[in-house]
This record gives sequence, structure tokens and C-alpha cells, in this order.
Amino acid sequence: MSGLDQRPSVTGAPVTGGGRSRWWSLGVFLVGLTCTLILYREVWRDPIRTTLGSVDHTNDPMQMMWFLKWVPWALLHGNNPFHTDALFYPDGVSLAWNTAVPTLGVLAAPLTLTAGPALSFVVLITLGPPLMALTSFWWLRRHVARSWPAAFGALLLAFSPYMSGHMLGHLNLVFTGLLPLLLILTEDLLWRRPRTQMRTGLYLGLVTAAQLGISEELLLILLVSVVLVLLGSLCVQPALVWSAIADAWRAAVVAVAVTIGVASPLLISQLVLSRAVVVDTSQFQATLEDFVHGSVRQVFGSSAHSNLGGAEHGVYLGWPVLIVLILGVALTWRDHAVRVVASTGVALVVLCTTPIFSGVPALESVLPSRYSFGLFFVIAWLFARWLDQLTGRLHLASTRPGQWLSAVSIGLAGIALISLVPKPVTSYPLPAQVEYFGSAWQRSHVPTGSAILLLPAGDGRGMFYQQQADFEFNQPGGYAMRPPSTSTSSAAGDLLVRLGNDARNGIAINGSDLQAGRAALCELSLRAIVVVRSVAEGPQLIDLATDLAGRGPDHLDGGASVWLVQCSSLTVNRP
Repeated sequence: MSGLDQRPSVTGAPVTGGGRSRWWSLGVFLVGLTCTLILYREVWRDPIRTTLGSVDHTNDPMQMMWFLKWVPWALLHGNNPFHTDALFYPDGVSLAWNTAVPTLGVLAAPLTLTAGPALSFVVLITLGPPLMALTSFWWLRRHVARSWPAAFGALLLAFSPYMSGHMLGHLNLVFTGLLPLLLILTEDLLWRRPRTQMRTGLYLGLVTAAQLGISEELLLILLVSVVLVLLGSLCVQPALVWSAIADAWRAAVVAVAVTIGVASPLLISQLVLSRAVVVDTSQFQATLEDFVHGSVRQVFGSSAHSNLGGAEHGVYLGWPVLIVLILGVALTWRDHAVRVVASTGVALVVLCTTPIFSGVPALESVLPSRYSFGLFFVIAWLFARWLDQLTGRLHLASTRPGQWLSAVSIGLAGIALISLVPKPVTSYPLPAQVEYFGSAWQRSHVPTGSAILLLPAGDGRGMFYQQQADFEFNQPGGYAMRPPSTSTSSAAGDLLVRLGNDARNGIAINGSDLQAGRAALCELSLRAIVVVRSVAEGPQLIDLATDLAGRGPDHLDGGASVWLVQCSSLTVNRP
């Protein structure tokens, strides 16, 4: 259909305006990229050997690097990219229930396979905010008459407290540029008709499938937000909304069918072939105080204690922004669109603080504080709309006091957002290369495909060494979500990981635990115990390996101490 077939939008979007200015688009992207490079300046000094995060937040980046390399490696070697026994050997783990980001793994495969996943990770997470700014600008530009308010709102979205917190290393939660495109296509389906409905449904299904391969959680949050907007719209203009839904439902079915078809490998692996993983989200409920007390991620944030932590404290608004929102909504309440969008924002605040979806499949595992992702779409839309209206009044005002009032209001709205300015992200060294992996001794004594006890186990470092070694070995350790298991093999692997963690933490290991650990080595048919000597806990881990093997290492070279597992001697030497 042509543009003449467009219908009025509930949100008051222009039916003929809102073009994508190429120069504005380029400017928004470049500003977003410049700001991101400033925030990530530490890691870009050496993106191959450093990672993002904080002292207690380095596991997630190294886990993400493992995923980025695993996806193309598995596809090239004919393995299942959504399940592996390379981790948590021998039962393995479903990667479909984890943040495996297959979309990004495929997208970044050329860079990953040539320069390594560390660089791919930094490049992708650096592109996340500017791409979010770009597509958000395209979305907001449809709702305002001028480009600069849309650009302002887009940059607010790209560097909101939600984004700045997850910029510590959550690639799946920062690479969000597809989500505004989903809003654009949904609006096209309901209101705009820039093309045939079936083509819009096809595009919507393809983009949704791609987003499923990045973050299902954010897709659910956006879906909840859209449903809230539609429910609010039904209260304001029911006839218009029902008419739009009646015209769009067939294309929506096409979108769902395309999504299921394209994402079927992921969905079948997750929903049919794997047991569900339910996340305990209780510790991630925001309090009302969290909305006014900043975290360590804001330049002007307070040091008030929050159980959310730095990465998950994405609900912060601060008093200046809250005052602007309250005054703005009060002064424009007669605007139907403002009523709908503001009501959606209030509902999202409730979702941030209350486990309303407890017991609801899929939604029960969404971390409540992450509903702030949808909340900042609301805030960006309101700010863009108000700034656009104030600019119009500034130009049309016939008196100097009217011009001053509009100009001061614009300035105060901009100043209020200074409280949300994020701090730069620190970087920390990645584990050093271990030359033992891939050495001639390893290949002859511990051939490719062997299962080993790699120490340290149970955190992201073991995964980092594994991908460094091109997945040449399997290990009972790992850092991933998995359902509780009652199998003896899983219990044996968990026991060995626990012993490694106890040794790292200086906890004494008694004789019965050592005996159980030796039995676990044999039950899992592990070929060797490998300790990376360069880690801080190396001496404790070497002592543990020596106690488990009952002798000194068989190999000391290439940065690793290696004990070949000999079950016959382990049986004789049990205490």
C-alpha cells in the first residue's frame, strides 16, 4: 500500500513526516560512537589483552568471548551450536538457555576467526550504543516534527543508566539496535502502511528472529511494553485500535510464522530438547529509592547502597529527571498520546519493583530491574515530544517572555539529564596465553577431545583458556546457567569443581573429600589434571592437584602443571 493508505496513530505520530535524514542519522551515530569510545577508552588501549568490567565483574565478558568463538567453531565443525559437553562434562549444558548470542556469533565470525573473540567482543559492545542511538533516532523521528529532539532522545536511550550499567560487559543487553527497528515495523503494521502488510510481517519476523539470537529477555520486555501501550490506547481510542488490529492480524501471523521458522533451531533446542532453566530474580527487584539514588556507574550518582549492584542498577532517574517528568506530564496530560505513554511508564516502574509475573513461563525469569529498558523508551519519547513542542512554541512565540519561557524550559530539560551521565568503564587484563595448549606434549599425552580437570574451574577463566585452545578438551567446569541435575556423573563433576573453588578460597579439604575427588576423576574418565600456574591461586591449586593425584606433576612446561590420571594408582593410594 502507498503512504495514502496510512491511518492516524494512537501516539500521534505524523502520517507524512518523520523522514530519516541521512546527515542527522550519520551525526547521531558518530556522536554515539565518540561517546562510547570515550567511555571505553581504557579497553581500547589494548583490546586484545584486556576486558571490561570491575574487579567482581570479569566472568561475563570472558563467557561472552567463549560464546562468540563457539558458535562459528561449532558450525564449521558440524557441532550443535546450542548444546555442548565441552562444559560441565559429561552431561553438558544447553547454550540455548544461556546468552550464547548466535546472531552476533555469526555476524562477527570473520573477525573472531582471524583476530580472536576478545577483539570481536570489544568491537561489538562498542558498536552497541551508537547503533542503538541510530535506530532510536529513526524511531523517534517519526513522532516529532524536528530532527534535533529525536536525536536528543536517541542519545538518552543509548546512554541511559540501563545501558551504562550493562556496558560493564553484558554484550547481549547492550547490542540493542534491533529493538527500535521492531517498534518501527510494529507501527508500520498497525498504522503507517508504507508497504504491503505481508512484506511488513515478513520483515518483522526476520528482525524478531535475529533478536531472539541476541537477547530473548529484551524481546520479552519490549513485547510487554508494546502490550501496555496497546492496552492504554484501548482506553483512549478503542475504535481506532480495534480497527488497526483487525487489519494487521494476518500479517502478524506471518511475522510469528517467520520468526518460528527462522529461529526454529534455537527454539527447538531450548523448548523441546532441553530442560527449562528458571532464574531466581528476587534479588533484582528495584526499590523506589533506587530510582532516586544513583549507582557507581553515574558521574554524579550517590553511593547509597543498593542490592542491584553496578551492572543491574539501571533504574536510576534522579530527582531532576523525575521533576521534569512529573511537570511535563501534568502540563500535557490532555494529550492522549502523553496519557498512554506516561501510563505505560508507571506500569513499567511497577514491574521493576514487583514480581508480578512470578510463575508465568519465560516472564518469570526476566530480571525485574531490566524493565527499565522499556521505561527509558517511554522517557526518551516524552522528552523528544516535549522538546519538539517547546521548539515550535519558541519559533511561534510573539512575545519575548514567551520565547524566554520556551528557551528556559528546553535548557532545564537538558540540564536535568546531566545527572544520568555515565562514568567510563574500567578494564582488566585477560588471562595470559597458556603455551601448553596445542603443544606437542599435550597432543601426544592428552589428545584432542580428551576430558580434563582444568584448574581454575567454575569461573570464566576456564572457559577463556578453553577457547584459546580451540576447544581441544572438555572439562567438568564452566560458567553458565543449567537446571539442577541428579545424575551421578554431574554430581562427580560438580564435586571436582567445588574442590577447586575450596582450594582457591583457602578452605581446608579433608581426606574423605579427597577420596571422593579421586573417585570422581575415574568415574568421569578424565585424562589429566591441568593447573594454569600463572593464576593468583596457582599454588593452592597445585597443592590440590598433587593431593588428588598422590604425586608430583608429570609435566611442567608451557605455563601449566599437568598430572596424567592413573586410576589404578589412585585406588592404591586412597587414604
